[in-house]
Amino acid sequence: MPVNQIREQAPIQQQVHNTTSKLPDPLSSLILNIYQTNLELKETQEWLVGQICKIFNTEGGSILLIKDSNAEQVVKVQWDEAPQWSDISDIFQQDEIIQNCLLQDSPSNIKVSTNKKPIYWLNAPDTPIHTMMCTLLVHQEQKLGVLSVFNKRASDFSEQDQKLLSGLANLISHNISMTRQVQNLKVINADLEVNHWQLLRSRNILRALFDSIPLSIYIIDRKYNLVAVNKDRAFRQDQLPNALVGHRCYEKLYHNEDICPECKVIESLFRGKNTLRTKRQWQPDGEPEEWEISTYPIYDDSNQVTQAIIIEEDVTDKRRLEATIAQSEKLAAVGQLAAGLAHEINNPLTAIIANTQLLQREIQPEEDMRELVDLIAKAGYRAAQVVRNLLDLARKEQYVFEPTDVNDTLRNALSLLNHEFMARSISLVFEPSEDLPPITGSPDHLQGVWLNLLTNAMDALENTANEIHVTSSLLGSEIRVIVSDNGKGIPPERLNRIFEPFYTTKAPGRGTGLGLSLCHRVIKQHGGHILVDSQLGVGTKFTVILPVA
Repeated sequence: MPVNQIREQAPIQQQVHNTTSKLPDPLSSLILNIYQTNLELKETQEWLVGQICKIFNTEGGSILLIKDSNAEQVVKVQWDEAPQWSDISDIFQQDEIIQNCLLQDSPSNIKVSTNKKPIYWLNAPDTPIHTMMCTLLVHQEQKLGVLSVFNKRASDFSEQDQKLLSGLANLISHNISMTRQVQNLKVINADLEVNHWQLLRSRNILRALFDSIPLSIYIIDRKYNLVAVNKDRAFRQDQLPNALVGHRCYEKLYHNEDICPECKVIESLFRGKNTLRTKRQWQPDGEPEEWEISTYPIYDDSNQVTQAIIIEEDVTDKRRLEATIAQSEKLAAVGQLAAGLAHEINNPLTAIIANTQLLQREIQPEEDMRELVDLIAKAGYRAAQVVRNLLDLARKEQYVFEPTDVNDTLRNALSLLNHEFMARSISLVFEPSEDLPPITGSPDHLQGVWLNLLTNAMDALENTANEIHVTSSLLGSEIRVIVSDNGKGIPPERLNRIFEPFYTTKAPGRGTGLGLSLCHRVIKQHGGHILVDSQLGVGTKFTVILPVA
């Protein structure tokens, strides 16, 4: 209902009340009830027709209303003696009297002579019509139906009757119109409620989808103001999405005073292009974090770009996987190179080692030259071990397991490095447990593990009181070998990567990053595992756990 019509209704009701106070009781009661009841209800119409028949002293009367839906016409009739109601379709087209009333804009007083054949109207053959008066029900030039009374008992209908019927018709028309408008408003309001619920549901679904995507997504307008931000992007700023909306993206998301120099969203906002760029930033632990940032234009109904959506994807793990694949390709290349060179390198190494063994037999242990020959033999063994490490890293080697004394493998590794300990003034503390049972393992591979751990320990030492501590012990059904040092230690953020191939914490040129990777592989092949504990400035401790059985 229009607001101005609702505001007009109260003055009209007050005017009607002032007027009806001067009318007879039946008419006054009728007029007041017109404004207090719903004339769309069947019971109200029955009562209304009965009251009108009493006021005009007629045998019967009727209200014929035109329905809004499909222009269906319904006739409601009440007789004086026995009230009857009937729904008659197309009565406005079939009945000539009603047609004449609809064609004119003023009430009509229709009199039927008794000398002629009686008129039987509205499917009532037992009640002939002698006199009849009908008037239009119209409101704001919209025809709502016809109000009629017939067969006045005392006399014919007068001009005063016509005026009174017209006045009642105006009041009834106004009431019907207002009632229908209220009903239409209720229907419209119900539709709006349904549409609101559907929009709210769609919004919630889209918001859930927007927030559930494991990507950082936000939307900006042409002034770089944030229009929407999903939870993933907001959580990166430690804020809620609503706290970011309305602010400039470069201020809230990147803490810049102006547009980011490398940003490409301008091409989407003003040229309608899709863009893609890569952004790398460094984390507090010194590791790089890489992002792929895509921008896409958003068009309005006139095909103009009004906003842009930015999608940021963390591709750090993807890049690491690609790097791992590249490392695998490197390992394959190293394997091919090692396989090709192993024969050429091992042949001269075999000759060197064999001849040093012959010299060791000829030279007595107390002679000065014996130490030099021993160094040559150790260097040959070490060179052969390097070639073997490369082959082990590049291909899966078949291990030959046999009963092995862990302490013997430790002593052999320590003896190979004894000269290094003396040359670097390193204090070695070896505390083996003599009650260790033998394990099923590969002595050569285990010895290589101890050599790598000891070499790393020596490289980590930088104090004046350098010390390496090696212990072996039995704990239940496990043998534990601990190699610890009092060196510089390993940064905490790098501990989780020290077993990766080609990853090293040493200075450039001092390490290949293969040693600990090989150690990890060998221990896994023996069914054990290796642990590391390190503190900066305190030292590092490697614990190797091997099963007895």
